[in-house]
Amino acid sequence: MAATREPQQIQEPRQRAAGPGGARWRDFLRLARLRFLLYNVLPVGLAVAVSVHQGHPLDLTWYAVAQLFAWTVHVMTHYCNEYFDLEADRANVYFTPWTGGSRALVDGSVAPIVSLGASFVLFSAATLLVAVMPSWQARVLATAAVVLAWFYTAPPLRLNYRGAGELTVAAILNGLWPVVAVVLQADAVPMLLLAVLAPTAVLQVARMMVMNLGDRRSDETVGKRTLPVIIGYRLAVRVVTGAQVVAYALLTALALVGWVPWLVWAAMAATAPLSVWLVGRLRGGAMRDLDPGRMTPVVFWASNHVSLIVAAAMLGVLLDAARRSADTGALAVLGAVLAGYGLLFAHRMWLARRSAGRPLPGR
Repeated sequence: MAATREPQQIQEPRQRAAGPGGARWRDFLRLARLRFLLYNVLPVGLAVAVSVHQGHPLDLTWYAVAQLFAWTVHVMTHYCNEYFDLEADRANVYFTPWTGGSRALVDGSVAPIVSLGASFVLFSAATLLVAVMPSWQARVLATAAVVLAWFYTAPPLRLNYRGAGELTVAAILNGLWPVVAVVLQADAVPMLLLAVLAPTAVLQVARMMVMNLGDRRSDETVGKRTLPVIIGYRLAVRVVTGAQVVAYALLTALALVGWVPWLVWAAMAATAPLSVWLVGRLRGGAMRDLDPGRMTPVVFWASNHVSLIVAAAMLGVLLDAARRSADTGALAVLGAVLAGYGLLFAHRMWLARRSAGRPLPGR
């Protein structure tokens, strides 16, 4: 993870030539914020794992299409957000490596029109992927994901400017992406997938509120009304705290009624200590003073908390599927995907430890 930067006055961007040819590729890729794409393998993989758990054969072609679709929409959203969030990012002097945008437009490394143009290209690519999907159900769901992602910050809806951004992210990342993936595999949405996704969606909303807590002052100055801006710092912390309890209580209730296998419950419940740590930091005021040094561990682990509980859900589903003698070849493929995520996550931890000789965030 990149080193935390101290608050600084942001200068007006330097004038640069418009178009991809006028920007360095490294700066152009900064806009994509590729570190966030690691998460995408989890909801898609979880959905396919649930499909195999339910006895459906693994279709590698549609698995690949679902994954490519999720990545395309995610990167499209980043380029779109960088353009339409530029005013808010310029006002943000408390940014961390995980909040406040990539800074590539703010510091003038890339012309804003390049970001907008890239987002339109990716929008077209996502639309083509929707068009090749085999059923009207998949196409409708995928279209909804593209539309919500685009209007997350783009006018006229600007959902993240009207108190709906946190819910929109959860609806896409912990709803539509995995649902599209399972429909491509099974032509249906198993109750198991919805039951497993429900508590993760609650935590996703809380995670986005934590991220927006770090941006609340600059967001308020430009009229960006995220939930922390609307309800205020103190109530936002209470909501995030309550969401941790709700998520694990919901998971347990769904296991008690038989919708979530106990093996899946056990894997997901093992991530609860991260909730305890997060609540402790928030109640201790880590986000109160907008100090990047104190905020970085909190936003880092808030994001990775959601990643880890979805990874745990996928692990639990695969183990329960193996117990039910599901197709071993499909389980091997999905197990390899999960193991690959684990290795990349471990590499991220190693980079965080190596960065300037600092310990892992939160240590």
